[in-house]
Amino acid sequence: MDESLIPQLIKQRRRLLQSYLVHVAWFATMIVTAITHSSRAVVASAIFLALITVPPVIAYAAAVHRTCRAIDPSAKTIGIVPMIIMTVLFTPFESGLVVPAKNLLVSGRLVREHPAEAMRPNESFKPTSLRDAA
Repeated sequence: MDESLIPQLIKQRRRLLQSYLVHVAWFATMIVTAITHSSRAVVASAIFLALITVPPVIAYAAAVHRTCRAIDPSAKTIGIVPMIIMTVLFTPFESGLVVPAKNLLVSGRLVREHPAEAMRPNESFKPTSLRDAA
């Protein structure tokens, strides 16, 4: 297990979570506009905005997958090939919702298993003894 990649995984996981939340928000907006029978232009623009959030989510999910597999080769993350297959067989929305959620769960488990590596000491803080302080 390569634990030196934990800080990189934390950054990638944060980016994936941010892009995932934006995608979920636009997906929910798309559903709401369809349910409320909004005009065609509003529904079309909501669908378009939800669709353009899919590629970043897939890209960040693939990056998290690679880093998780570098840390733990037996990690149960989903890679780029299954994501593309899911996108073709289902819709981009399913591959943008299901795959990142799985990769976020697995990466969160890996980060929790290695908390010492994730918490690097801050070099700007240099404790002094009480005798030196007086």
